[in-house]
Formats: sequence, structure tokens, C-alpha cells
Amino acid sequence: MPLETSDFLQADDIEKVFLVVDAVATGAATDSQIEAYLGLDSGSRQGRYYRLAAEKLGLIMNNDNSAILTQRGQVFYTAPLAVKTNEARNLIASSPVFANVINHFRHQNPINRNDLYKYFIDIYPGSGLTAQRRFSTFQKYMAYLNLSVA
Repeated sequence: MPLETSDFLQADDIEKVFLVVDAVATGAATDSQIEAYLGLDSGSRQGRYYRLAAEKLGLIMNNDNSAILTQRGQVFYTAPLAVKTNEARNLIASSPVFANVINHFRHQNPINRNDLYKYFIDIYPGSGLTAQRRFSTFQKYMAYLNLSVA
């Protein structure tokens, strides 16, 4: 299945992506409520980025800007921290963009940063300028996954 721009996560604070689960579990349903829970203030734009990231990772579902936990999200919410961290890494690694990148670079350790950048730009389905901005966030997720880039 081809990648979509929405597969490239815009939420750059990974820990806050997982706090979205807490926000929804405690009653936040809209992008603005999620954003407020996360302590952000961008007119709900950042709330939308974080909600979409949690949705793309399968932790929440969204219907007309009303978020609810998925079954996976309910389990994640009640799991101990060590389990959450491991599950978070698994969810990210299995998401379309990261599964694609990990598969492509499976024989490189560490991954060459220039090769990674070129590949990322090539697979991004939107504009090159947007891809350049997304790459910064992408690198944070790569570090979270403990993937060596040099």
C-alpha cells in the first residue's frame, strides 16, 4: 500500500503522543481538549498532530474530532511503564513509514544519515519542502527506536 502524507507523523514530542492515551482515557475527546491536556496552545493544531499520531499508532480512533481509545489503547493505558515503553517502540517500528525504512536499511548498522535523508525524501508523497520539515521529526522517532544513524 502506498504511503500517505498522514503516515509521516508530525507530533515531535514522542512522550506526548503517548500522553494522548491518558488524555482520551480521562475524557478529552476533541483536538483542543487533547491539546489543553498536553499543555500546548496552538488553537488545536498541535492537538490534531498528536491525536493523529496516536491514531496512526492504533491507540485511539477518531470520528468527527471525537477521540476514543481502541482496545489496544485501553490495554496501553493500564499497562506498567516498562510495558508501555516496549509497546510504544513496537507500534512505531511497525507503522508504515518506519517499517518501510527499517526494511530498506536492514543491512546497514549504523544507517548512513545522508542515505536515510535521501530515502526519506524519495518516499515522502508530498512536496520536497514538507519532506525536509518532516525529516527532523522522523529523526526523533529513529532515536526513540534506538536505531543507529551516523
